Amino acid sequence: MSPPSEGLHAPDGALGVLGEKVGTPDAYDPSQLFPVPRARGRTPLGLGINGAPLPFTGEDVWNCYELSWLMPNGVPRRRVLELRVAHSTPNIVESKSLKLYLNSLNFCEFASEDALLATIRADVHATLGGDTPPELALHAHSHQGSLSARVPPLDSFTCIDDEPIERIEHPLLEAHEPVRLRPGAQAAAPVSERLVCHQLRTLCPVTRQPDWGSVLVEYTGPQIDRASLLRYIASLRREVGFHEAAVERIFCHLARTVEPRALTVTGQFLRRGGVDINPTRTLVPLER
Repeated sequence: MSPPSEGLHAPDGALGVLGEKVGTPDAYDPSQLFPVPRARGRTPLGLGINGAPLPFTGEDVWNCYELSWLMPNGVPRRRVLELRVAHSTPNIVESKSLKLYLNSLNFCEFASEDALLATIRADVHATLGGDTPPELALHAHSHQGSLSARVPPLDSFTCIDDEPIERIEHPLLEAHEPVRLRPGAQAAAPVSERLVCHQLRTLCPVTRQPDWGSVLVEYTGPQIDRASLLRYIASLRREVGFHEAAVERIFCHLARTVEPRALTVTGQFLRRGGVDINPTRTLVPLER
């Protein structure tokens, strides 16, 4: 069997604490936050080279389930932190470093939730870079996260997991097969569809552990052959990269092969290390 593909994100240096054994900090430590340039995932896709404009807009929604701090009287509080990061930031935050940073707040006293959020916002913004600060919100600890208020309910999407496919040969799982249109779609009237596939699997660029997710596709244009979309998503099972790069690869592939009038791709990834990450990329500018 061939080694995992480096198509999404080729490692070219250390990624902070990712893959390292480290202890949990017990004092406030913003130096735990580690930036990863978005260019590491975009350059292999030919995106943003020499300052070229990106073919999409969007955001990354992070749900962080391990936020806890102390009130001024020493009583602990725990909440779910929602981070919204613009697609245009120069960097993303390596997720394990974010977890450790949030853990460093466990014994810190804050006068109010606003004071806590101001500290987190400033520290994360400094790591992300750029002019657009992240948007933050706190939720009750029973909160199970959400893709985005901008993403329609999942039950409005058609699942393609059971599309009839005679067989997928194993070599396909290591070499991408393009998404195809339904026969006659180019000559037919455009359609608007919402499709979801729960079979996305990619590999962490350092640990090589699998990341699992669902792909939500909203588009208007020539009708996609759903079985070919399922085959394409299956072909990403050995790709190496962060969640954001995986969604950008899928978006760019669909934009190129389908040429839709409208396109939005969202990845909903399972939680790892107390954090789930849900990138959205779209042709339509998001309101922030």
